[in-house]
Amino acid sequence: MIRPRLLLVSFAILGLALTSGVGAEGDDDKSKGRAQQGFVGLWSAVDTFDGSTQHLSITCSQHDSCDVRLNDTAFTLSCPDQIGVALGEGAIHGRVLTVELSLCCSSPAGCIPVGSQLNEFVLDRKDGTLTNLNDDPVPAPNVFHK
Repeated sequence: MIRPRLLLVSFAILGLALTSGVGAEGDDDKSKGRAQQGFVGLWSAVDTFDGSTQHLSITCSQHDSCDVRLNDTAFTLSCPDQIGVALGEGAIHGRVLTVELSLCCSSPAGCIPVGSQLNEFVLDRKDGTLTNLNDDPVPAPNVFHK
């Protein structure tokens, strides 16, 4: 009598242990989705350094990675008098998207690589803005709006 009861209790404990991780993983995916939601979309800013227009596109997969594309009508610091493009893939941690952007200058021959730069895009959910923090020698960071 005791042996079947012990076996039944063991299976019950094993079942609880196996199913307890399933909900946690699903909840984690949901929180990642909510975190990504604030970043995903098309953003615009005026460059505080030269007054050019910047357009930022962010898309995120179901996993941790986000694709980031930045177009600047005057990439003054990297490409004097040329349009610039920056591309990269990054990850969200809290309210910060960190991404290493590959910079290139647009030319008739195509995109000419000019280096890379680490960027942090900080989301302010309250006012719906995204602030770009990097090592550019600018008077103030660029603030993007949807």
